[in-house]
Amino acid sequence: MSLFSAKADSKAASAVAVLRALTRRRLPGLLVGFAALILVDVCQLYVPRLVKFAVDDLTYGRADASTLLTIAGGILALALAMALLRMVWRPLLMGFSRLVERELRMRLFDHLQNMQVGYLSEKPPGELMARASSDLNNIRMATGIGMVAAVDGTVMALCAIGFMIYISPLLALLAILPMPAIVILTRRQSRVFHRRFTRVQETFAAMTEQVREVMSGVRLIKAYALAGPEQKRLDTAARGYLEHNMGLARIMALFFPLMLFFTNLSLAVVLGFGGPLTVFGQITAGDFVAFTAYLGMLTWPMMALGWVVSLIQRARTSLERVGEVLSAEPAIKDPDQPKHLPRKAKRGIEARDLSFSYPEASEAVLKEVSLRALAGELTAIVGRIGSGKSTLLHLLGRLEEPPPGSLFVEGVDVGDLAQAELRGHVVQVPQEAFLFSATVAQNLTLGRPEARPEEMWAALEAAELAQEVRELPDGLETELGEKAHTLSGGQRQRLCLARALLLDPPVLALDDPLSAVDTETEGRILANLANLRAGRTTIVVSHRLASVAFAGAIYVLDRGRLVEQGTHAQLIAAGGLYNDLFAEQALLAELEG
Repeated sequence: MSLFSAKADSKAASAVAVLRALTRRRLPGLLVGFAALILVDVCQLYVPRLVKFAVDDLTYGRADASTLLTIAGGILALALAMALLRMVWRPLLMGFSRLVERELRMRLFDHLQNMQVGYLSEKPPGELMARASSDLNNIRMATGIGMVAAVDGTVMALCAIGFMIYISPLLALLAILPMPAIVILTRRQSRVFHRRFTRVQETFAAMTEQVREVMSGVRLIKAYALAGPEQKRLDTAARGYLEHNMGLARIMALFFPLMLFFTNLSLAVVLGFGGPLTVFGQITAGDFVAFTAYLGMLTWPMMALGWVVSLIQRARTSLERVGEVLSAEPAIKDPDQPKHLPRKAKRGIEARDLSFSYPEASEAVLKEVSLRALAGELTAIVGRIGSGKSTLLHLLGRLEEPPPGSLFVEGVDVGDLAQAELRGHVVQVPQEAFLFSATVAQNLTLGRPEARPEEMWAALEAAELAQEVRELPDGLETELGEKAHTLSGGQRQRLCLARALLLDPPVLALDDPLSAVDTETEGRILANLANLRAGRTTIVVSHRLASVAFAGAIYVLDRGRLVEQGTHAQLIAAGGLYNDLFAEQALLAELEG
């Protein structure tokens, strides 16, 4: 049942490896802590011996005030020693469990940061949150109080039985006869505990994800008056979680009383057989009192055994769930010997016969696409929805892995670059405007916290947002709240754009980041970009063709293929897909006034 067993499930292997490494690093402190814990047990076990001497002296009339006072002082000294030793072992052993929790949480967070976007899309956030909270708490409990209870209970049980044998081997044998039943019951129940705990954790994760969805979509739920249906759906999930926990509680409700029953059975045997032994002088009255005290000390180890089994089974399940995440291999890794980008950006971006398919997709998203975004030029990529524009940018930042030899930054294959260097060189602004629950300034300087106020205002001016920020109650220090609900959709998009502009990267890739902004403002912003980013590479994906008409090069995608390229004038003159889309949008704009 050990958490560190060599036969640990393969799913838990990664998490167990972290525990073993941390144990090796903290081994001196753990040894001191366990030594102090065992000394506490020794002190506690010696108390009945002192009581025995006092009872025997009183029984045989040998006691006097000085003797009893000495024995009382000895008991008081032992109590003081136990208090001091507990102050030693608690921070060392219980503190270790907190270190385990912190280490696993940091490893889990770092590993998730390194996983590809597809993995995070497959795993619901609520599921991952449950593993980073409830599951880690289970592991902490097992490596903290569970480990202490296991060692403490084992030492107490063995030493107590040893003292009992010393007093009367026959009586000790009779007292421990019910103990094998406890071992058999524990082994059988441990497998049931494991299955039940697994179901409990799975239902908890599902319920957590459901609560997260409701909290995230609260505006939609209010808009469509869905509070009632969502409450019923959550009630169903909560009832399922409750039923699994109640099933587990029923098993434990049987397990712990049985433990106590066998312990009390031993006490009944001792009273039945030990009393006559005392009467006939085979053991002294003090021995009988000490024997019953040691038998009482066995109650805690027996109860602890059931509790520790419960903690270990919870931790086993949680180790498997955490280890499953830690053992997942990222589909996108840095090369063993990464290349480096040149200091001066001169060659821009190039795709050479780029083809790409998502896993399990029936058709390629991109098919033999070749294009170039020259340094110092604004390049536009346009096309109908689903033509592969966003996928191309994902591949550029290695959010998805492009085929080798198909996508280059400054003449270097993106697959040969470390992800951190690539993403520091190519900064992307995605379609979804994500902002943290912080101030405007903190969101703006996310990638560059040392930026000066004048640089922040310059970025906001370029994003056509400066005046609106000045009108906020506290300007740059205005708190935006959860998901920046105090800003409109267009304002959130422009703040995200200003955040990227503040970085002033060699390559800026904009994935339709101004879809919630009116056409006139979008045109001004893109014109600002042309001036602000002179000498830098800028790629703009946009569904509004009029906004990118001034781009130096325009590439038109259709169903994953590059069908046209050129300037706005050249593409209009060609009378192809670009001309048709431009005419459609112009007609819609005219109809909308």
